[in-house]
Amino acid sequence: MSLEMEYKITQLDRDGFDEWATLFKRYIEFYEASLPEDQYKKTFERILDSKSDLYAFVMREHQEGSDKGKMVAIAHFFPQQTPWSEQKIMLLNDLFVNPTLRGKGHGRRMIQAVADYSKQLGCLRLQWLTKQDNTTARRLYDTMAEASFVQYRMGL
Repeated sequence: MSLEMEYKITQLDRDGFDEWATLFKRYIEFYEASLPEDQYKKTFERILDSKSDLYAFVMREHQEGSDKGKMVAIAHFFPQQTPWSEQKIMLLNDLFVNPTLRGKGHGRRMIQAVADYSKQLGCLRLQWLTKQDNTTARRLYDTMAEASFVQYRMGL
């Protein structure tokens, strides 16, 4: 008899560095970018620093009787101030679900977990962006939020 796999969303913990870094690197590669190797450790430490406002949720496989299953998804997010309100806006900066598990509702669950946490913090809204040609992700995003702005970037 096979057990059905469950997936649990939790905050990132100190023991999760290797799995988290693997998923974060895959995310960075997806966007055809690169980071210096030491940036992964720096980012991980900022997420774990209780004085920092950089947060992360992870999703893990969970089977009955096991302590901690394999990490399959990550989400990084942080609040931003806005002159339009005293409430902050939560920015979902990075979301990555293992490609073998896409299309099963895991991305939606991760976004909803960030939205719920943002609401608990009193944020005005949750917002995020993706590349225009990321059609797989946009199919999900279009069911959860509206896209009404264009982003411009100026390197400094």
